[in-house]
Amino acid sequence: MRKTGSLTERTKTWLHARHWVIAWAAIFLAALIALAVTGQIHIQGNGLPTWYELSVPLIAAAIWAVARFAFKTDLTEEYLLGIIFGVQWEFLTEPYWTYLPDRFNVLVWRTKDIPLLALPGWGTTFALAVLLTNWIGKELFHLTPKQLVFDWRVLICDAISIQLIGMGAEWTYGILLHCWDYEINFGLGKSPLGLGWEIHIGYMIVMFWYATTMRVWKLKLEGSF
Repeated sequence: MRKTGSLTERTKTWLHARHWVIAWAAIFLAALIALAVTGQIHIQGNGLPTWYELSVPLIAAAIWAVARFAFKTDLTEEYLLGIIFGVQWEFLTEPYWTYLPDRFNVLVWRTKDIPLLALPGWGTTFALAVLLTNWIGKELFHLTPKQLVFDWRVLICDAISIQLIGMGAEWTYGILLHCWDYEINFGLGKSPLGLGWEIHIGYMIVMFWYATTMRVWKLKLEGSF
């Protein structure tokens, strides 16, 4: 946009979601540097990232690239916000699991364990869940793009999509590949997937929060809907 544009136009340009992506990326980089300097990023095992850790960012990059170049869909904002929500989920639920040294070596938070290279997986989980929600909403309820932001039925779509995507990832990595041990005896019992019902409910609540934030963000800052 030309510099001669009105103050309102320049303000809208500044508020474009891309600027927030850059800002949050800078914040994350600064946070990582601060964590490293204060000794909060620590290693276990042989000190090198495992294949399990490396697979997560590689899968995230592959899905982003396919969406961007094959389907002309840019998931940058979805990934970034998903990572932010993933950080929140990891810190809040840290006592629930212990990441195993033969699966994860690069950890954050001394005396605790949050896998640094697992964070792109949260971006993948939430980005794919939103895409699936959009597809279910259009196919099942025939929702328009704007209804996907405000219609109450989108919550049903979100609940379905996060159980399929989120629980699929949780079962694959947690149960099948045994990348962590669950430390809590779940009070509500376990679902047929072998996961605590609290995990199912928690994913759904976080998805409602994430998906609504993501859609409103795009609506207000990008005009995507």
